[in-house]
Amino acid sequence: MDIKNMLVQVLINTLKAAVDLVGGFSKTKKMPGLSYGVPTDMCNTGMKLKKIPNSVCADCYADKGSYQMYPAVKVAQYRRLDSISHPQWVEAMIYVMTHSKQILRDKVFRWHDSGDIQGLEHLDKIVRIAIATPDIKYWLPTKESNWIQKYDKPIPKNLVIRLSGTFVDGKEPISWSHTSTVVTDRNKATCKSYLTDKDSNVHSHKQYDGYTKEQKREFDFGHCGTCRQCWDDTVKSVSYFKH
Repeated sequence: MDIKNMLVQVLINTLKAAVDLVGGFSKTKKMPGLSYGVPTDMCNTGMKLKKIPNSVCADCYADKGSYQMYPAVKVAQYRRLDSISHPQWVEAMIYVMTHSKQILRDKVFRWHDSGDIQGLEHLDKIVRIAIATPDIKYWLPTKESNWIQKYDKPIPKNLVIRLSGTFVDGKEPISWSHTSTVVTDRNKATCKSYLTDKDSNVHSHKQYDGYTKEQKREFDFGHCGTCRQCWDDTVKSVSYFKH
């Protein structure tokens, strides 16, 4: 973001003004609410793990598919990353959370469908947004164990920070209260999005295995449906099926 523009006070009294200031949002059509993606190139821990075979970052979904197919996606991610330093970023985010019809309807928000927190200051801003909007549930998946453990302020109940496991089929982290893992045994996966179609129906393994590729495309599997366990602070660990 242009330094000169950052010094200019922005009047945030419309949703458009707020969205423009924060650089827009990711359109994650298979999950509820909105998300906020930043570049994976700027992941602190993730970029190191990316070089390690069988790590959860070695085959990152945010480094392929539409994330890489369309150059505009990467441009938008860097625009959002730059906006985090704006002195009114927190104010603008709060405005979006309290005025976006989609967020007010779904009551959930995901931080970082791509990328990760950039440091303690970034994390503190996210915490402040959650405190100011207690009716919205936030899910923050992260690999940044060091930063979240160094953060010395209370985490609001409506912000679930999930520390991700390091390796596929590896152990879940023990240094944090809420975690996630990636597994290759679908029977161990607690997230059933891979069985959930566009109409929120959850199919059985037997049904899924019997479908043709064309039928699977028509069902458009991979949706959250009615499940909200990632945002649920009573759910201590979530396991995702790698497929």
